Amino acid sequence: MQNLKTSTRIIMSIGSLERKDNSLCFKTEGRQVYIPIENTKEIYALQEISMNTKLFGLLGKYRIILHFFDYYCNYLGSFYPREKHISGKLTIKQVECYNEFKEKIAKRIVNGIAINIYCVLYHYYRHGKTELKDYLDWLNLVVEKRLENCSEIKEIMAVEGEIWSRFYDSFKYFFVL
Repeated sequence: MQNLKTSTRIIMSIGSLERKDNSLCFKTEGRQVYIPIENTKEIYALQEISMNTKLFGLLGKYRIILHFFDYYCNYLGSFYPREKHISGKLTIKQVECYNEFKEKIAKRIVNGIAINIYCVLYHYYRHGKTELKDYLDWLNLVVEKRLENCSEIKEIMAVEGEIWSRFYDSFKYFFVL
């Protein structure tokens, strides 16, 4: 039988992750978001979330891994469902997750920031703010290459800092005080 669990879910808001019947429900600020359990492989919690043991029972039943990170995206630990044959595999898989994916997650988050900022600036560019072309070109052509060359979290954070710095600098073209 083929493993259909392909989706990685990322929680970026403070809230609570709960078991609702046989489903996952994330509650935040009066909203409820149901997470499909059948095709979920793993969940990355990048913010503070509340949980209970019923949730862990459901995650274990469906073999869903839950990774925890602090406010600064430092890895805290993982809930890894019990293997049929208990051994040191749990520790090995936790270390592998930390070593293999922390940079990848950070790069995707920073790239998402760049894409969102690009969309904001492009809106103003389309409405006559042609001075933004250099900012748009930098976001479109340089950021992804810079991120590809990053091998440490500090380097990725430096790219993010430069993105925000350039974004705030662009305010002079469309934001009048």
